[in-house]
Amino acid sequence: MLAILSILFKLSGVAFLCIAALGVIKLPDPFQRMHAATKAGTLGAGLVIIGSVIAHGALDATLMGLMTVIFLLLTVPVAGHLLGRAAYVSGARLKLVGDDALAGVLARADQSLDKRSGWISLAPKEQADTARDSSDRPTAKLRKALKRQKELPILPAIEAVRFAVIDSEVVHVAERACAIAQRTGASLSAYTIIDTHAIHAADDQARLRRLIRERASDAISELKSVTAQTNVASTLHYDEGDPELILRHDAEAGRTLLVLPCHGWFHHQVEARLERTTWEPDGLLRLPSCHRGPVLFVADKPLPDTARTVVVRDCGEDHLEALVEWALLNKLWDATQLLHVADKQLKESRLAEVADRFGCTYVRHAAPDSGCAIPPGIDGLRAVVLGRTPRPLRTRWYGNSWLNRITPDMAGDVLIMER
Repeated sequence: MLAILSILFKLSGVAFLCIAALGVIKLPDPFQRMHAATKAGTLGAGLVIIGSVIAHGALDATLMGLMTVIFLLLTVPVAGHLLGRAAYVSGARLKLVGDDALAGVLARADQSLDKRSGWISLAPKEQADTARDSSDRPTAKLRKALKRQKELPILPAIEAVRFAVIDSEVVHVAERACAIAQRTGASLSAYTIIDTHAIHAADDQARLRRLIRERASDAISELKSVTAQTNVASTLHYDEGDPELILRHDAEAGRTLLVLPCHGWFHHQVEARLERTTWEPDGLLRLPSCHRGPVLFVADKPLPDTARTVVVRDCGEDHLEALVEWALLNKLWDATQLLHVADKQLKESRLAEVADRFGCTYVRHAAPDSGCAIPPGIDGLRAVVLGRTPRPLRTRWYGNSWLNRITPDMAGDVLIMER
C-alpha cells in the first residue's frame, strides 16, 4: 500500500514538473513564466520528495525530506518574487491585458532591455504585430529593420572568455582577459598548454619536456600574481597535446572570446629546433580557424588614452558588420572613431549605421591593396578588425612580424573572426 502511495505522489509531482517546464517554454512574458516555475515547480518537487520519503520510511529519510520541502517553500517563492521585481523594474514587456497595479509604486524603465541595448528582436512576427500602423501594414522603419535582420547575422553576447597562458606573454593577456570578463560578467578560463609536437621534434625529448614544463610553471606563477589583483574567478586548464585540438571551439560564434598574445607559442619559447632544420613551432595564426568565433590578439604594450580609432579592414566578408557591432556592444575598446578601409568596388556597408549607434564618427578610406593591409600612419590606432586571418599563416615571415603585414609598426589589438 505504501509503495502504491509513493508512486502516486511521485507521478503527481512529475506531472506538475512537466506543467512547470511547459509553462516556462510557452508563456509569453517573464512574469507568467515565473509563476509556472515557482508554483507548479515547487509543488511538483515537493510531491516527488514526499513520495521518496514514503518509499524509504526511515526516520532520517523522513527528517531530510521534510527539511527539503520546508527549504523549498521558504526559498523558491522569495526567489520568484525577486525575479519578478527585477523583470518589472528592468522594463520587461507585460502581455496580460489590464491595468498596471504597480504603476507609481515601483520605478520602471521606459524601454525593455533589448531595446535599450540595441539588439533587434529575433521574433519578426512579434515586432510586426506590435509595430503596425493604422493601415495594418508594417511601417517603413520596421520593414527596414526586418530586412536588415534577414541580411545581417547577429552575434550573441559574450558568455565565456578563454585566454592562453604562455611564458613571457602572460601579464598583458591575463589583465585584458580579466578586464573583459569583469565588464561583461562572462566566465573566465586560462589555458596552459604544452605543445607535444615541439617535444617530438627535439633530439632530447625528455630534457625538452622538462624545460618546457618549468617555463609553463613560471607562467602559471605569473598568472596567479595577476589574477590575485582582480575580483574575477578563473578556471585554470593544464594540458599537454596539440593546442589546435585543445582550443578547438565549435559552439555558437560570439558566445566565447579567445584572447591570445600577438607572439609566442605553447613551447613557451624553449628552443626546440633540430640540427640542420628550420622548423619551429608556429601555430598562433591557425587558432582563429580552430576557434569558431572572435579571437582577440592583445597588444604587447599599453596604448595611450588618445588611441581610440578602430580600423575595420573590409575585404567583402559578410560577417564583418556583425563582428564590429558585437565588439562595440561588448565594449572591447573605448572607441570614438570607426575607420572603414575597403576596396573601391565594394558596395556601401552598414558600418556607418553601426558607428552612429555607438556614438563613433565614421570615415571611409580606400584600401591600399586586396590583402589585409591598412594605410600606414593612422593616428590614435587602437585596434584592427579583420574578417579573415592574414596570409601566410606564419607569425614571422622572412624575418618580419605578421603585424607588419597589416601596417608597419602595428601596435594595437587585432580582432579576427573567420567565416
